[in-house]
Amino acid sequence: AALCLGFVLIDNFRFPYAAVGFSDFWRRWHISLSTWLRDYLYIPLGGNRQGPRRTQINLMLTMLLGGLWHGAAWKFVFWGGLHGAYLVGERHLRRWGEGWRWSADRLGRVALGGLTFGLVCFAWVFFRAASLGDAGRLIRAMTVGAPDQFGVGAGNGITVVSVMALLLAGQWWLRDSSLEAAWSRLPSWSRPMILAGLLLILAFVPGDDRAFIYFQF
Repeated sequence: AALCLGFVLIDNFRFPYAAVGFSDFWRRWHISLSTWLRDYLYIPLGGNRQGPRRTQINLMLTMLLGGLWHGAAWKFVFWGGLHGAYLVGERHLRRWGEGWRWSADRLGRVALGGLTFGLVCFAWVFFRAASLGDAGRLIRAMTVGAPDQFGVGAGNGITVVSVMALLLAGQWWLRDSSLEAAWSRLPSWSRPMILAGLLLILAFVPGDDRAFIYFQF
C-alpha cells in the first residue's frame, strides 16, 4: 500500500520464524529496532572488539536495555535478558560445536530452526503476559497442564497447531527470498484472484479492534 503511494519502506521483517539461531533471528526480526540497538548501544559499548567476555556483557546490556525500551516493567527486562542469554549461549555453542557437520545439513538446520522458534516463543510469554506472575502461570499451563482459564480445548488446539504449521512452512519456503520475488513467480492469472481474496478478508474478517502495540509506549 505504501509503495502504491510512492513511499519506499525498509524491509522490517524478513521471515524471522525461519531463523536458524538467535543472531539470525535478530537480523530478520524488527530490523529497524535491531539495527538501532546495534548502532546506538552495542557498538558504542564496544561491540565485539574488546574480547569474548566483554562481548558477552555488551550483548546482555544491549538486550536488557532493548527490553526496557518496550516498557518500564520487569517482564520486558526479563524478555530482554532471555534474548541476551540466548545470544551469549549461541556464541558458546558455536565455538564448542565448530566441527559439527550435522549443523550444516538440511535436517540439522531445520532442527536448529525448530529449537530457535521454540525458545523465541518461550520468551514471548514474558513479553505478552500482564505480569511476571501471569507469565509463570502460563508457563506452568504450557508444561504441566492448563487450568480452565488457559485451556484452549482439543478442537482449538488442532486448529492452532495446523495454522502454525502452515505459517512456519511459508516462512521456511520464503526464508532466502522475498515477497516481491515470490509474487513475480506466480502465474499472472492468479494475482487478481489473490488480491480479490485479500480484499474480501479485510472487508469481512476485520478481527479485534486493537491499538498498535507501540502506541502504549
